[in-house]
Amino acid sequence: MKTAFTLAEVLITLGIIGVVAALTMPALIANHRKTEIETRLRKVYSAVNQAVNMSIANDTWTMPPTDKRWDNAVLEEWLQTALFQYLNKTEHFKSGELKHPLSDLQERPGIILADGTILWFNNNNQIFVSVDINGLKGPNKAGVDYFNFFLDYEDSEHLGNFYPSGYAHAKNDEDDEDFGDIYVYGDREKMKRYCSDKKLLDRLSGTCALLIMHDGWEISKDYPIRL
Repeated sequence: MKTAFTLAEVLITLGIIGVVAALTMPALIANHRKTEIETRLRKVYSAVNQAVNMSIANDTWTMPPTDKRWDNAVLEEWLQTALFQYLNKTEHFKSGELKHPLSDLQERPGIILADGTILWFNNNNQIFVSVDINGLKGPNKAGVDYFNFFLDYEDSEHLGNFYPSGYAHAKNDEDDEDFGDIYVYGDREKMKRYCSDKKLLDRLSGTCALLIMHDGWEISKDYPIRL
């Protein structure tokens, strides 16, 4: 009666296990990353809009001062009162205090949420919000862990005050003079194209978050960025 495996049988079995692992692990890793992106994006979208609603209810969501130049110091002061106090955070930081591989972010004030998500804020008529869903960890790649949103002083009718880049404000849906027709909510093919457009990825993080939101906070099979 055979009671044990031979060395050859063990090696063959291990080889088969190794081949199966090599074939399945990349898919498992990609699926885990996909789920993490979907969950974290939806979470930060919900958290910021809830914070804005709380601020509105407490009469602290006020229009920014019109008698001051909107430098980072004024922006930081406004954010502290209007938004930061309503977010579950570990800390906030001033311009230049937090280093990041994406150098453009280093001169912006922001906040680190309790789950590690980092938000940077930059005022340019609307407040431009850069979101890194896993903090300072890599890959720091647009459409994978780095996305951009807008924070508006007025409700954008459908999406609240905080919404992904590419969604036009209800009162201002004209083409952007620098980027052309990037306000593309409802046109999925444009959302896909602008999500992977190099020019927009460099400057706006494209419309990747908008595409994910449009697809029910899911990354579809034809998502144009490799995870």
